[in-house]
Amino acid sequence: MGVLDGKVAIVTGAGTGLGRGIAQELANAGASIAVLEINGDAAAVAADEISQAGVKTRAYPTDVSVSKQVDDAFAAAARDFGRLDIVVNNAGISRVGPHTQDVTDEDWLESIAVMQTGVFYCMRAAGRIMLPQKSGSIVNISSIRGFSPNPGRMTYCAPKAAVIMMTSVAAGEWAPHGIRVNAIAPGVLRTPMWDADVARGAIDEQYYIDTVPAHRLGLPTEVGKLVVFLSSDDASYITGGVHTIDGALTSIPAG
Repeated sequence: MGVLDGKVAIVTGAGTGLGRGIAQELANAGASIAVLEINGDAAAVAADEISQAGVKTRAYPTDVSVSKQVDDAFAAAARDFGRLDIVVNNAGISRVGPHTQDVTDEDWLESIAVMQTGVFYCMRAAGRIMLPQKSGSIVNISSIRGFSPNPGRMTYCAPKAAVIMMTSVAAGEWAPHGIRVNAIAPGVLRTPMWDADVARGAIDEQYYIDTVPAHRLGLPTEVGKLVVFLSSDDASYITGGVHTIDGALTSIPAG
């Protein structure tokens, strides 16, 4: 039996990459999965593949930056699955390269819309469902860049820092109601988003492999296993924390 048998999880951005890995690990632990993903085709494929773990899955094409789409998707998932126990706010985009003076309005607004406002919309929707039932676990995917700055990443670091504060605020508000809220701060992970940045020359991958004390990149499944733990009863007294998973990158001055 899995530690999450009978639970229902929403994972945003679960069509590919980190979200896909997280959703798979939750499914492997027994949770049914609602795949929220802006790309409808990717959502459908992910839901079909995840269902092979023997759990119920369903795809909900959703743009997390649009409040009505979020509210509708959460309501539909709670109705279709009959409950909602876990929400993982993972959807994100990557903007690497321009220094602050060269950041465009469009890049700034899109990054904030997806990675800050989108997380807020999903937390709000989750809270409205979980508060009446007096239970639930919310895991927000932040980043080490939420507290460890990096040149050329203004539009990424800022919303990831906001996610950490939103996690803390909600954890204090909702702990008396049986709802736990945690953040995870991954370091350098091998994802399609990372590979795309490397391919276009925005990131020197070998530099990071040499710099990370573990001398490798992390894997989405490793973050997924941490999500499973934080969503399980084994973590029943853990809330309001930021849990770093970065191969010790931020433990050294160059991190």
